[in-house]
Amino acid sequence: MLIRPHTLCLITTHQCTAACEGCCFSCAPHIDRRIPPERLASLIDEASEVSSIRRIVFTGGECFLLGDELDSLVARARSHGLGTGCVTNGYWAVSRQIAERRISRLAQAGLEEIRFSTGCFHSQYVPVERVGNGACASVCAGLKTRVSIENLSKQEFDVSSLVENPEMKHFISKRQIKINRNVWVQNGAGGPAQDTGQSQFAKTRRRGCSTVLQALAVTPDEMLTACCGLPLEQMPELHLGSIKNATLGKCIEEAPDDFLKLWIRIEGPERILEFVKRHSPDYRLPLTASHPCEICLHLYRDEIAKQIIRDSYKEVERKIRLIYLARMASAEVGRAFRLIQSGFAPKQIQR
Repeated sequence: MLIRPHTLCLITTHQCTAACEGCCFSCAPHIDRRIPPERLASLIDEASEVSSIRRIVFTGGECFLLGDELDSLVARARSHGLGTGCVTNGYWAVSRQIAERRISRLAQAGLEEIRFSTGCFHSQYVPVERVGNGACASVCAGLKTRVSIENLSKQEFDVSSLVENPEMKHFISKRQIKINRNVWVQNGAGGPAQDTGQSQFAKTRRRGCSTVLQALAVTPDEMLTACCGLPLEQMPELHLGSIKNATLGKCIEEAPDDFLKLWIRIEGPERILEFVKRHSPDYRLPLTASHPCEICLHLYRDEIAKQIIRDSYKEVERKIRLIYLARMASAEVGRAFRLIQSGFAPKQIQR
């Protein structure tokens, strides 16, 4: 089995307290599509049976709309020894006191990491002060805390209103809150990323995609996808199968051996498109793309690129497969060593 994921992302719901323009998953307050509660619980149990999975991430939409159910799911994941994280817009952190109470319950349930999303679009629906309340409360509760800010070329978001807050500034300086600036990608129907003035191709990428085949996701429609990237729900090629009537492990086991995904994992979509251009010098690279997911979407939707890949992939197949298998073996050895150090032997050793 060539798919050995380390993370399972549960897109718990498409409902959100915000209705950001061009939301990558097209989430909004009026959308009530979600993974059924009993299925969320069973997915966590099934994830614990997949030996490579080490972490569950709850996202959406807005996963905090699950209320106490979120606490129970976090506790369930921790009872299996799985790491836990969540992504939120922070709408619930109305005051510092309220934020502390909410985060305290999640920390007691076993939440380890939290990521807040804010910026031009999110701040239209969630005051940035709430993100500050939630982030500071999370640090004080011992959670690994990050804040992702939408990165636009014409930045209208007042970043200073967040990062210059004395307490936030202190935690940032101590590296207890990490600030990420992420490109805003239009909804997965294929809209381009917001122009940041920086082409992804302008930077040399020495590594492949860090999420494909490593961080799988389950959508509210109960579809298992090969990555947690932004256009995942609108790219059929990333769908591994429905888990409505199949276990997570079975779906992973029966997923097709897709060389292109292995190639993306090892070298990334940029290098693959450069391979295409070497075979067809007139091929036009998406040089204005600002986000790796946008480049991947281009790769899968461009018929010229796909035909060249079909005709010529044998040139690199052996090399890519060997690198992929070597990394899989290295990861397994590392995982076994960590488990032994922590007092938990892998199932193969226990038997």
